[in-house]
Amino acid sequence: MTGSTMTGSAAAGTGAGTAAAGIEAAARLYQAGRMAEAIDTCRAVLAVEPRQPEALNLLGVALFSAGQDAAAREALCEAVRSDPLSPATLTNLGIVLQHRREWPAAARTLRALAALQPEAVTAASRLGVVSQETGDLDGSVRFLRRAAHLVPDASVQWYNLGLVTMLTGNMAAAARALRQAIAIAPDGASAQGQLGQTLLRLGRLDEASRAFHRALRLDPSAFDPTIGLARCGRYRTASSAARASESKTGSKAAPEPGLAVRGALESATGYGYFCQRFIRTLRQRSVPLQAIGIFGHESWKEENLDPPVPAKALVNFLIPLAVERVPGLATVTYTMFEGTRIPPAWRRQSEHSDLVIVPTESSRMAWAAQGFPEDRLRVCPLGVDPEDSDGGSGVPTLVDPRGRLVSSYRHRFINVSDFIPRKNIDGLLRVWLRATARGDDTVLILKLGKGNNPAFAAELGELVLRTEAAVGKRMADAAPVVLINQFLSDADMAGLLRAATHYWSMSHGEGWDLPLSKAGALGLSLIAPRHSSYMDYLDDRVARLIPASVRPAGLPYSTEHYAPFHGLDWWDPDEDAAAGILSAIIRGDDSGRPSARDHLVQGFTWARAAERLLAILDDAGLR
Repeated sequence: MTGSTMTGSAAAGTGAGTAAAGIEAAARLYQAGRMAEAIDTCRAVLAVEPRQPEALNLLGVALFSAGQDAAAREALCEAVRSDPLSPATLTNLGIVLQHRREWPAAARTLRALAALQPEAVTAASRLGVVSQETGDLDGSVRFLRRAAHLVPDASVQWYNLGLVTMLTGNMAAAARALRQAIAIAPDGASAQGQLGQTLLRLGRLDEASRAFHRALRLDPSAFDPTIGLARCGRYRTASSAARASESKTGSKAAPEPGLAVRGALESATGYGYFCQRFIRTLRQRSVPLQAIGIFGHESWKEENLDPPVPAKALVNFLIPLAVERVPGLATVTYTMFEGTRIPPAWRRQSEHSDLVIVPTESSRMAWAAQGFPEDRLRVCPLGVDPEDSDGGSGVPTLVDPRGRLVSSYRHRFINVSDFIPRKNIDGLLRVWLRATARGDDTVLILKLGKGNNPAFAAELGELVLRTEAAVGKRMADAAPVVLINQFLSDADMAGLLRAATHYWSMSHGEGWDLPLSKAGALGLSLIAPRHSSYMDYLDDRVARLIPASVRPAGLPYSTEHYAPFHGLDWWDPDEDAAAGILSAIIRGDDSGRPSARDHLVQGFTWARAAERLLAILDDAGLR
C-alpha cells in the first residue's frame, strides 16, 4: 500500500506544525512496524485536527496493516472526503475496498484515481482485477491491456492479461499475451503452463505439448503441465485412430463407428452425473467408446475405455470454456445454460464447436439469442432416473430442530441446491416465512451444498437475518426447516428425496434440474417456476407451476450483478403465487396432488437420450 504523502516541511502556524510533527512521528512508527503506536499517534493528531487528511490516510494504512479492515475503511473514506484529489489516499482506499470485496465501491475509487493519474499502472491493473471479480470480463481485459501497455516490460501485466483473456473465450489473443509475458520472463513456469492450456483450446496440440514440457523443465513439481501432457497423449491416440479409421472407410475391414467423449468421469457435479449416465447407456448399446477425463489421466472405472476407438468427433460434456479441440476430430459440445442468453465468452469459445447440443429448448434459445448460428444447434433431452443408481437406499431418519420426527409431518417439502444466488434460496425462505406458521403440520428439508464451503454457516446466517428483516418475521415463528449440508451419494440422495412429499424449486433458471426430475420420477409432487428447462419436461397437468418474469441477474438484497451472469437476465418467480401454492397445500385447499412420475419415467429415459444423441451425430456425419 502507498503510505502517507509527506511534504517534508512543516505547515504554517503552531497547530499545523504540531500536526506535521505528529504525522512524521506516526510515519516513522509505521515504517518500523509499530502499528499500535502509529495508530495512537495518528489519533492524537486527529484529536486536535479531526479532518487532517494525511493523518487520516496514515491511520487507515496502519489500521489495515493491523488487520482492522473496517476501521481502516472508515478512516480512508474520511480522508478522501477531506482531500478527494489525493492519489495516495485513493490508492489506499481502493486496496482496502478490494480486500473487503466491496467491488462497486472499489471500482468507483479506482476510476477516480485513474482520472487523476491516467498514466499510472496501479489504477488500471487493479480495475482489471475488480472488473473480473464482478464478472465484467471484457472490461477487465480493457483495463489489463492498458496496464500492460503502460508498463510493457512487466511480465506480470501480460500474464494477468492472458489469464483474463482466456476467460473471455478469445484464446488467440490470450496466447499472444502469454507469449509476451514469456518473452519478458522466460523462466516463468506458470505462463508456459497457461500457454499450453490456451493452445489446447485452439487445437494446436504439438505447440501445447512443447509449452507443457518447458513448464515442467522450469518447475518439475507443477501439476497443471503434468495433466496437460496427459491430455496431449490421449488426444494424439484419438487423433491417430481417427486417421486410421478414415483410411479404412468403405473397405470390408471398416470398423464400427464409435465415439470419443470427454467429461467429468469422477465428479459429483451435474455435468459429471449426466456424462457418466450417457457413457453407461451408450455402453449398454455396445457403442465403442474412448472416455477421456477432464484432466486426462482419469480412467473409466467400470471397464477399460482408455484405448482409442474409430471416431469422427470428440463429444465434450462440458461448459464451452473447458472444451479443447483435437486435430482430426470434429468438436461437439453438450452443454446448457440457465439464463435467457449465454455469456459473450461462451459464444466466442463455442465458435470452435462443429455442433452445440443442449438438453432443452430454453438453452437452444439462449445460444441463438447471443447470435450463435442456429444450424449448429441441436436439442437432446437428458434422461430421468426412477431407480437408485447405487442399488437402493432407505429413507433416512430425520429430526427437526424441535425434536419431532420429520416423517410425522403431513406435508414434507424438500429443496436440493448448491448454495449460490441462482438457486434463489433467499426467495425460497421469504416464501416459507410468509406461507407457514409455527403450528403448521409441515416441514422444509433444505439440502444446501456439499459440505465443502468453510464459510457456509456465516453466509447462510447472514442470508437468514436479511430474509427475516425483509419479511418482518423470524424463522422461529414459521414451520421448521431441517438443514443438511454434506455430500450425499446418489443412493443416499434418493433416500433423502423419499423422505419428502413435495419437491419445491424457486430457482432463477435451470439448464436441467436433476434433483427435481429425480424427485418427480420417485413420485414426489412438484412445484417449480414456469421458466427455462422446466417448460420442456413439466406442464400444468403434472406440476404446480409458479409464474415468473425476466429481470437482470443480481445478488440477493443487492444491486450488484451476480458475476457469472454479468449483464445477463434470468427469471424471478412470483413469490405471492408461490406462497399461495404452499398455503393451499398446507391448509388442504388445493385441488389435489398432481404426479409427474409416469410422464417423466416414460418420456425421458436415458435410452431415449442416447438414441437421440447418436441420431444427431449420424445426421451430421460425425459418427
